[in-house]
Amino acid sequence: MSLSPARPFRPSRSLCIALALMPVLGVGTLAACDAARASASQERPVKVGLGSASGNPTVQAGDQLRVSADGGVLTAVTVTDPRGRQLVGGFSQGGTVWTSRAKAAPETKYSVLARTKSDDGATTEAKESLTTGKVAKRNRVSFSPRPRGGVVGVDDPIRLTFAFPIRDRGVVERRLSVITDNRSEGAWSWEPTHGGKDRIVWRPTHEWKPGTKVTVRAELNGVDSGDGRFFTKDYGLRFTVGRSAPVRSDLDSDAYITPGLGPTPALWQGPGG
Repeated sequence: MSLSPARPFRPSRSLCIALALMPVLGVGTLAACDAARASASQERPVKVGLGSASGNPTVQAGDQLRVSADGGVLTAVTVTDPRGRQLVGGFSQGGTVWTSRAKAAPETKYSVLARTKSDDGATTEAKESLTTGKVAKRNRVSFSPRPRGGVVGVDDPIRLTFAFPIRDRGVVERRLSVITDNRSEGAWSWEPTHGGKDRIVWRPTHEWKPGTKVTVRAELNGVDSGDGRFFTKDYGLRFTVGRSAPVRSDLDSDAYITPGLGPTPALWQGPGG
């Protein structure tokens, strides 16, 4: 019995179609997966939260501001007040939390710009804002000398007297500065007053040079002076030191000449007075 020669294998038309479709379906599946991941990334952006470092969602005066990220990390955080001054801070917990080092000022609107990076590497930024609450107790400061015509005498120190006691004097002192146009040196010291109030005094190392232009800055807004009593604004003073001795007599006109103030009546008595 003879065997007929084997016929070559010829795949059916339906099988060819199935095989031909396999790579196409694979590419389509990958594209669909990519689209799904992109969609999932868009549906789950990094959530930025604001609150106080103590965990309270409401930020009060004296609190440290806390910025957090959910679903990613923070790459940069900038917090500014209406005057453009930044609230400095740092990152923790692997970059998911940023906390200010300085305390928030009362009744202040802060603008927050947070740049983030999601778990899948997408970057974005969020802009938020918050306003701190009002305070019930306030402190204030008064300056001395009070220049008349913008001029003071060469021996006048700078005095700041506070309406209420200062608990942490170092915090207040670091917010004070004296700037002169000739780089005059000096130092702050705390002195008692007759009324029991706290007072800080700045004296130049050497007597003021006549003509010196002086700027005093007390950037106290937001500082807790103690017992929850806050300063709610900054203070400043500008003056020029008189160009001669603080007081000298002018016998021809029977007057005293005070720099910047002009002649004032002299308390002059003749012989036997």
